[in-house]
Amino acid sequence: MFTNKVVQNLLKEAYEKYKTKDLKTSKKILENILNIEKNNYEAIKNLGVINKSLGNLQEAIYYYIQAIRLNPNNAMNYNNLGNAFSEKKDYKRAILAFSDCIKRDAKNANVYNNLGMAYEGLNNNKRAVQAYKAAVKINPRFSKAINSIGVILYKEKKYQEAIDVFYLALGVNKNYHELHSNIGSCFNKLKEYDKAIESLELSIKLLPNHSGAYTNLGNVYNKIFDYKKASILHEKSILLDPKVYNAYSNVGTSYKHLGLHNKARESYLEAIRLHPTFVNAHFDLASIYLAQGEFEKGWREYEWRFKKEGMFSHIKEYKEIFSKIMLKKEMKIEGKTLLLHCEQGFGDSIMFIRFLAPLKKKFKCKIAVKCRNELKELFKCIKDIDILLSRSEKTPSFDVHLPIMSMPYVLEMKDIKDLPQTKAYLQSKINKNYKVKKEKGKINIGICWSASFTGESYDGKVFDLKYLEDFINAKNINIYSLQVGPEKEDIKKLGYEDKIIDLSAQLSDFSKTASLMMSMDLVISSDTSVAHLAGALNIPLFIPLQKIPDWRWGNKGANTPWYPSALLFRQKKARVWSDVFQSMAAKVYEDFKIKI
Repeated sequence: MFTNKVVQNLLKEAYEKYKTKDLKTSKKILENILNIEKNNYEAIKNLGVINKSLGNLQEAIYYYIQAIRLNPNNAMNYNNLGNAFSEKKDYKRAILAFSDCIKRDAKNANVYNNLGMAYEGLNNNKRAVQAYKAAVKINPRFSKAINSIGVILYKEKKYQEAIDVFYLALGVNKNYHELHSNIGSCFNKLKEYDKAIESLELSIKLLPNHSGAYTNLGNVYNKIFDYKKASILHEKSILLDPKVYNAYSNVGTSYKHLGLHNKARESYLEAIRLHPTFVNAHFDLASIYLAQGEFEKGWREYEWRFKKEGMFSHIKEYKEIFSKIMLKKEMKIEGKTLLLHCEQGFGDSIMFIRFLAPLKKKFKCKIAVKCRNELKELFKCIKDIDILLSRSEKTPSFDVHLPIMSMPYVLEMKDIKDLPQTKAYLQSKINKNYKVKKEKGKINIGICWSASFTGESYDGKVFDLKYLEDFINAKNINIYSLQVGPEKEDIKKLGYEDKIIDLSAQLSDFSKTASLMMSMDLVISSDTSVAHLAGALNIPLFIPLQKIPDWRWGNKGANTPWYPSALLFRQKKARVWSDVFQSMAAKVYEDFKIKI
């Protein structure tokens, strides 16, 4: 017959096996104890711990609950249960368990810290911060909890506040080397790149095997255009920790800007393999596919844009639209009303509106277009639009909706040959109110040198107005500014008031810009909405492009099927514009016999 002494010996043996990390043997011994004493509290409690260590979370939860039933006043059982629920991402139950623990042990800083992490799992940052602060109040030297507050401030884009908190944590624990990496990430977001590099290099010096610091430093070098150095740092990060998915995405960005598109694609695909729902990798992969003309894959990946953080506010603002069904390529909507709505920049809307006619032909539906206010008058020339209204107007009744940039996806555009073949898909008439000179021996050139600051790759797209100085000073050229926004002040700053005819005060919407363009012999524009408008009107167009431009311009060539009237002038060396404008001057002489 078995005695308690036998059970005690088995418990000791199980503990010895646990200490030597022989968890499976320890588990078997504890399970044997339950065959002897089915309610042995020590065996049940320890089976919870061992099963969690083995990754058997459901079994661990079962045993923790059994332990709580046998001893409801033991606070740590609730903490252990909460940790198991958190690992399962069942944060609501985790919060209940941690709260029950706190009721029994209100001075345990670690439990408050665990509670904070559970609230973070639910994206409840306010409650998470409250929990972390409670942990720090109990233990003012709890640097991990202090750091967690800083991380939340970083997520909330309060970067300077986050830096202050991270330094506070360093004051508590100077050996908490990862904090330097966090501080560097904040400085990167604040565009204080020298400080970011200093902090991140210190982090690497103190903790040479910290993969996160390498990838954070690589991100800084991506920002300052040193893509070669960035790629080396990201590769080092991957070498140290091959399972960190965002490092593959980051090195993909470095490769893309180095012109290594195939390596970039493989990196994004690896990031997705490790984290199938990693939004940024999907979106960046779309840009690679589209630039390489693999449109079927590209448009599919491009649909991930709706999960990007930058789209959340737009979806929330227009929830009356997004709450309804979005058009799918297999749907039958003949005779129904499709609401086509603008989602991103002016240039994107102008570029993609060309797909409206084939969309209507395929689906045989009525089309209502809800566009940005400045585009409404311009889009009145499109005969296939049944209802046209601006964003500020009330949304009409509709059956299904589609964001404008999803049109090629639902139309199943697989090849550039599928692009609608219309040279001028937008029309405008010359506005006689504009005082445009028509002088013999002279040409009129419209110019735009900046772009939307919120657009992607802003720094690479724009160029200084001074690069157009030779055109501005040419005797046989009249220069008209098509630039709106604060950048138009560059004309005055550079003393060009008498040399550039600025009609920007009259360009209140794109229909007016289009009317002015109709009097131009040539438009020279940065990669922005003005370029798309000139191309859509089939007006002769020069577009200076950065070394690795946006996907829509491809990777090589002077022509683009998107706009037959456009010529692309590509940088030979990244961020060097001088050769680009020299080539433009030569082309103006070739086409118009005007020397610049």
